[in-house]
Order: sequence, then structure tokens, then C-alpha cells
Amino acid sequence: VLNDVDFLFIYRMMPNLKDLDISEVNITALPTQAFYNSKNVENLILPNTLTTIGEQMFYQSKLKTVVIPASVETIEEFAFTNCTALTSIEIPASVETIGNTAFSDCSSLATVTFEKGSRLKTIGNNAYYRCTSLTSIEIPASVETIEKKAFMHCSSLATVTFEKGSQLKTIAGDSYDGAFSDCTALTSIEIPASVETIEATAFKRCSKLATVTFEKGSQLKTIGGGYSSSSHFGTYSDYYGAFSDCSSLTSIEIPASVETIEATAFKRCSKLTTVTFEKGSQLKIIGGGFDTNVGYRYIYGAFSELKNLMTVDMSACTQVEIIEECAFYNDPELRLFKVSTETPPTCENNAFVGINPYSVLKVPSGCADAYKAKSGWNNFA
Repeated sequence: VLNDVDFLFIYRMMPNLKDLDISEVNITALPTQAFYNSKNVENLILPNTLTTIGEQMFYQSKLKTVVIPASVETIEEFAFTNCTALTSIEIPASVETIGNTAFSDCSSLATVTFEKGSRLKTIGNNAYYRCTSLTSIEIPASVETIEKKAFMHCSSLATVTFEKGSQLKTIAGDSYDGAFSDCTALTSIEIPASVETIEATAFKRCSKLATVTFEKGSQLKTIGGGYSSSSHFGTYSDYYGAFSDCSSLTSIEIPASVETIEATAFKRCSKLTTVTFEKGSQLKIIGGGFDTNVGYRYIYGAFSELKNLMTVDMSACTQVEIIEECAFYNDPELRLFKVSTETPPTCENNAFVGINPYSVLKVPSGCADAYKAKSGWNNFA
């Protein structure tokens, strides 16, 4: 038996204690912040009866190794934040939640593994934020949500895989921070079929991401994005597409299940040359927008300002309803655009302004006159 006073004694009065085995201590939770900013214990074996690793438990501690028992279900917020000596960790199968910022800024953490049969449901906001030594991760099949910033700024993360049978529904992000944004070593990823939403900024600025594929049978509905601008405190503009600024991406095939590609989703993917859509596409909306602010126009099209985009093949898309403002604005190399809707989709302002002056539009047989008469489509030669 150890009580709060005993843990305080360990913390304050035993400066030379490096190795601590409390596996046989009969408690379900450690005292609040028992090892917060601890400078002594480096190697720790936790109680076999423990169910929760509490908030800020090892924050800024000198911990190098920790044995987590199979009984633990929750790792709470900031539990291991700034644990800069920690190099590897295996998460027991019993853990269902990794809280916000749980392992944030663990700069030496190179290996994260999950015990077979993991029941993990949620990887929280900032969970592994700026773990700059982490090179690869396999996400357990049980995970349903990867929250925003979960792996943001993991600059050495080159490989992300998903266990077979993945139940992942959401790869999260918001106006500024995506689950994998600024993972500048990531070169390829296959999105599990179970994913329904890739939110704004999810992979923004993954500058080496050259290949994005989708598992067969994809249920993806939305590829997120958006934009904002303001002149209240001087001219300000920002955009947050799910794959914006992925400057190594060369081609993409959009799954048939996708209904909406939001504004700025692929903005400034400077090497993107080809966009195609899987047979049976359910696509309805290609997003976009623009804003004029202090005399300068900001462009927010889903596929705008792609200097190397040459081919867009939407011949598999029969349900497209609208191509929003500036969706393909200023794509100077766009040479071939294929559509298959017999009724021309609505084109909002400047949807195709700035495309190659000799660009060819291929439409269904007998529909050429309808497209010529429809506003926006006359930008094609």
C-alpha cells in the first residue's frame, strides 16, 4: 500500500531513485500529478491494477521507460507531454482513449506500438503533436477518430499505415490544424475504406506526399476545405484544404463515394497534373470561392492555381450539380476536361478563368450546344 504522502516522499526525498517497480501496489489511479516534472525516476513499472493514467501525470518528467499494465483504459490529457527522454512506448490493448496532448512534444519518442487486439477508439487532439523522432505508425483497426493535430509537425513521420479492417471514420482538422498537417516526411498514404470524412487541413503542407490512394470500397463522402479573409487588422487571407500545399502530389483518383470536394481542397498542389474520378462517381459539388480585399483578389477554388494541372477526367461523374466560384481558376496548363452530365452543371463566377486558351472540353454526344450556351463553359476553346 502506498498513499499520497508516500508518493510525495518519493518525489521530494529520494533524488537518487532511478528504478521504481510499483506493480504490486493495489491502486486504480495514481495521486494527481504524482510524477509531474519528476527529476529522479527514469524507469517505472506501474501498478497491475491501474485503470487510468491521469492528467499531466508525467508532464516534463525525466522518464525513459514505463511499463503500462493491461488494466489501463484511459491515458488522459498531457499525461506524457514534454517527456523528452521517452524513446518508445507500447499501448496496451485495454486502452480506449488517448487524451488530448497525451504525448505532445516527446521529442525522442521514435516508436509507438499498440498491443494486438487494441480497443482504442480515439487518438485525441495533439496526442503526438511535434513528436519529431517518430518515423512510422500503424493505427489500430479499432480507432474511429484521429483528432486534429494528433500527429501535426511530426516531421520525421514517413510511414502511416492502418491495420486491416480499420473502423476509422474521421481524419480531423479545422481552420488551422489537421491530424497530419506539416508531416513533411510523409511520402504516401492509403486511406481506409471506412473513412467518411477527411476534414480541412488534414494533410495540409505534407510537402513530400506524392501518392494518395483509397482502399477499395471507399465510403468517403467529403474532402474538406475552406477559407477566410479579413481586413479588420490589415489584409489577411487563409485557406485550409485537406490536401492544400501538398507540393509533391502528381495525380489523384477520387473515390466513387465522394459527394463534395470543398473549397481549397487541393489548392497549390503545384505538381498535380491529373485528376480522375472512379467509375460510378456520386460527386455533386466542386467547391470554391473568392474574396476581394483591399483591391486584391484571393482565390479559393478546390483545384485553383495548379500550374501543372493538364487533365481532369470527370467522365465517370453523372450527378454533378455545381462547380463553384474559381474552382479551376488560373490553371494555365489545363488542356483536357471531360464531363458526362447531359445537363451542364452550373458554373459560378470565374470557375474556369485562366485555363489554357486551347483547352478542350469533351461532353456527351449531342450536348455540345447546351454547354456552349451555358455560362462558364465558354472558357473552353
